[in-house]
Amino acid sequence: MDITELEPKKVFGFFNELTKIPRGSGNEKAVSDYLVDFAGKRGLIAYQDDFFNVTILKPATAGMEDKDNVILQAHMDMVCVADKDAEKDPAKHGVDAYAEDGFVKAKGTSLGADDGIGIALILSVLDSDDISHPMIEAVFTADEEVGLGGANGYDPSHLKGKRLINIDTEEENHLVIGCAGGCRCEVSNKCKPQKAEGNIYELTISGLAGGHSGMEIDKGGANANVLMGHLFSLACANVELNIGTYEGGTKDNAICTSATATVVVKKKQGKAFEKIVKTYADEIMTQYCVTDPGLTVKCKDKGKGKLEVMSTKDLRRFVSLLNVLPHGTAKMSQIADMVETSSNIGVVSAKPKNFGIVVSLRSNRDASVEYMITKVETIASAFGAAFQVRGKYPAWQSDGISDFAKNAQAAYSRLFGKEIEIITIHAGLECAVFSQKIKGLDAISIGPDLFDVHTSSEKLSIESTKREWEYLLELLKL
Repeated sequence: MDITELEPKKVFGFFNELTKIPRGSGNEKAVSDYLVDFAGKRGLIAYQDDFFNVTILKPATAGMEDKDNVILQAHMDMVCVADKDAEKDPAKHGVDAYAEDGFVKAKGTSLGADDGIGIALILSVLDSDDISHPMIEAVFTADEEVGLGGANGYDPSHLKGKRLINIDTEEENHLVIGCAGGCRCEVSNKCKPQKAEGNIYELTISGLAGGHSGMEIDKGGANANVLMGHLFSLACANVELNIGTYEGGTKDNAICTSATATVVVKKKQGKAFEKIVKTYADEIMTQYCVTDPGLTVKCKDKGKGKLEVMSTKDLRRFVSLLNVLPHGTAKMSQIADMVETSSNIGVVSAKPKNFGIVVSLRSNRDASVEYMITKVETIASAFGAAFQVRGKYPAWQSDGISDFAKNAQAAYSRLFGKEIEIITIHAGLECAVFSQKIKGLDAISIGPDLFDVHTSSEKLSIESTKREWEYLLELLKL
């Protein structure tokens, strides 16, 4: 079904337009220009900065002029993930979205409802002339998915609002007032290449469920980089193994769903190696049969030959790092049933001359992020690898439930006759950055139900989006 036929038509109409625009992190100029053009066609004031952040102002409606300004905020970029047989690359061609069984989905790719639906909801407010609202300062940021880059670069000095509604939460029944901070740790090494001769194999671990490295990190699912590291370690202990190339993961903030390596095994050890792989495959497919039912391990014999590989010393360093760098839940919160600190081995690549490992760290306590940074740096140093921190962003630490949050909670109950839970989450939100930049800011985060975000199975609930539209309009009256 065409999503433009869905209700509310204005919301899904704008979302449909956004799906046609490639907007992976770092490639937001086109969508940024689209937003500026949107404002110009409606006579609204718009600002575009050097980071491609866009601010659009809309005056208060009659009778609301004395109300305090409200900031509506969402991010432009999306995590672009595609199945191997997908017809489109979302980073280059946009997304084919369709409606089915009560959800909006994409054909073989991530959908980009994170956070395209937030933008669509805000644009629908800005485009309407029959909605009661105070002065609106709509802020659309770039590079959220790779460390809140747009928010970090945003200059809020021209904003007057002290209440912010972020529309980037993925569960309708949650009203968020706090989130995790984090960073990316890059562990790398220059390698000395050498030649190896023997049986060449292509190893592939794929079909994992994956998911958001914050929201799904505690689900117990597998990470292909971690699994491949275990397999390498097991193989190296029993046969003479060399690694030519390795690629695992595409995004540091997504749990790795597949990894591929080209390896060489010493002559006459091929059968032993194949047996090791099969035994390991049987074990992990049993171990993860519930969380990752699609997990597969393939070992393709490419025949005998020579291959350029990393040196034996560099191989040991690489395999050891894959096995000892932290991944998964590091600490649970003592005040709520949620993860407090975690790490994700997101993107790994290796060639005969170098390798790189990206570890994404998160915590709802800034001090714990610093501790984890020190831990990863110490491990990197112990193995003689280079270390660098990128994309650091703060936690949004709430001191309590504000009147704004309490009133927003009550408004949801009035509208739908059920409760919305006030929580903090183990994922990054731009509210953290804006709360540091704007003194006295009172922020909340809302959003419709999203599932399997940052994967090709991502889907958006249609009914939840309808309710979220009604809810947003009610919040504008507070």
